[in-house]
Amino acid sequence: MARILDNRHRLASPTVAPTLALIRGELTGDAPLDTAISRAILQRVTAGELGETLQVGTPHRVVAFGKHDSLTDGFADAVAIAESADHDPTVRIAGGRAVVFSPTIVRFAWTVRAEEPARDMHQRFRRLAEAVVAALGRLGVSSEVGEIPDEYCAGQYSVHVLGTRKVMGVGQRLTRGAAQVGGMIVVEDPESINDVLGPIYDVLGVPMDPNATGAISDVRPMEAIEVSEALAVELAGGRGIVPSTIDRDTLELGRRLRDDHDPAHLPSRRAT
Repeated sequence: MARILDNRHRLASPTVAPTLALIRGELTGDAPLDTAISRAILQRVTAGELGETLQVGTPHRVVAFGKHDSLTDGFADAVAIAESADHDPTVRIAGGRAVVFSPTIVRFAWTVRAEEPARDMHQRFRRLAEAVVAALGRLGVSSEVGEIPDEYCAGQYSVHVLGTRKVMGVGQRLTRGAAQVGGMIVVEDPESINDVLGPIYDVLGVPMDPNATGAISDVRPMEAIEVSEALAVELAGGRGIVPSTIDRDTLELGRRLRDDHDPAHLPSRRAT
């Protein structure tokens, strides 16, 4: 198991760090700002101002749209559906299609320095997916990596339980010197995902099988904090885990980037 360090500090090494900085929670409750803060961390890791960082937390009720969604006819209608369901809309920095976040879901963003980010993209996807499988295994839940037909935000590195129930989705954003692998792990209440994403996918013209939407609770009850801590241990891989925070510089950069992730400020927002 990874060693947990009690001191708090900010990493500054531009290379692979001997420890993993762990930011627990610290979500603002403003979905576009939370997205922008993750992007700010990616920019600062790229610049060598921060080292390898993992953010984990349980967010408020959010619909995170992919960039492709924002360019699709029906996007404004999809945003309106999210808002009418009391979900805060944002456009995330990674690819893929719309996903739902809520307090029963673990939101994560793992940011690392990379000399050739594109070359190692699939290696990072595999490492993250395998870390999720190993973390769930620690907690007594068997899972596998692979895409389920017509799953929401489909991808080959999704993680599923019981053979047909997706519990983890993941995307990746690259810069010239770093990568951020972000996504979500559904702990319980998969029906709440279908209730929101079903009509959103309908107006975006994206197929979705609600039976493919799963949660860890399909296998056994679990707390989100258990999943978060187990994931951190697996990604640390025996290194020390250093509790960290969103510092002032990161927050200020995130505030400057916020409007890029607010659907209300996107020129592509249009109704069908």
